[in-house]
Amino acid sequence: MLIDSHAHLLDERLATNIPQILAEYPQNDVAMSIEIGCDMQSSIGAVELSKKYKNIYAVVGCHPFCAEQITDNDLQTLFELAQNEKVVAIGEIGLDYHYDYDKTAQKSVLIKQIKLADQLKLPIVIHLRDAYQDMENILTEYKSYINNGILLHCYSGSKEMIDRFSFLDPYYAFGGSITFKNNNRAEVIRAVKKDRLMIETDCPYLTPVPHRGEINTPNFLKFVAERMALDLNISYEEVAKVTTENTLRFYRLNKEIL
Repeated sequence: MLIDSHAHLLDERLATNIPQILAEYPQNDVAMSIEIGCDMQSSIGAVELSKKYKNIYAVVGCHPFCAEQITDNDLQTLFELAQNEKVVAIGEIGLDYHYDYDKTAQKSVLIKQIKLADQLKLPIVIHLRDAYQDMENILTEYKSYINNGILLHCYSGSKEMIDRFSFLDPYYAFGGSITFKNNNRAEVIRAVKKDRLMIETDCPYLTPVPHRGEINTPNFLKFVAERMALDLNISYEEVAKVTTENTLRFYRLNKEIL
């Protein structure tokens, strides 16, 4: 069975169909999914969704795109949300310089949430796009606050950056983009230690081949696993075993919940 380590089922394209999506998990080899917050509303929603469904766990936090709006009261709300037993990490937090969002605000809010996660003794889920040097600088400077695990979700960086992030021994998750035509991620995937590999959909985004053009859901996760198996020259079953064990370890969940 597979675990979708990063999903956004509460996105408006999926939210009205959640019961049907979840009902199809067993036939698509999906055991559970991690619902990721990216702002205050979706973080609150992720916790509520996790309370409703046994096979959903929640991550709460603010994406870099909402960094300019987050207040100290919001950080206190995140702290309170994280008291729920089904909240397993702080995220997705990070830096994204692809669009014109305030970089100073992004860095400030990232640092605050790194410290918050340390206070809560929770791992962190990182969103990183076109900001590798600043991320490396921040993670280096605030390494003393990263004591409970770190995951670079939907990793799109280079093999060289894996070497540069090695001082944190991070986990790396790969999604539907590894199935795309002309995708060159095999060398990068092979550079990650097997006990640090995870898979995700990031649904409703990054729909894998052969369902490009459709709205992504965790029920397409098996296509990511199949491609990873091909890139690593191992069986689908081995990918399922390794990534499931790694995801449970990172989010501190017991096998018995599957």
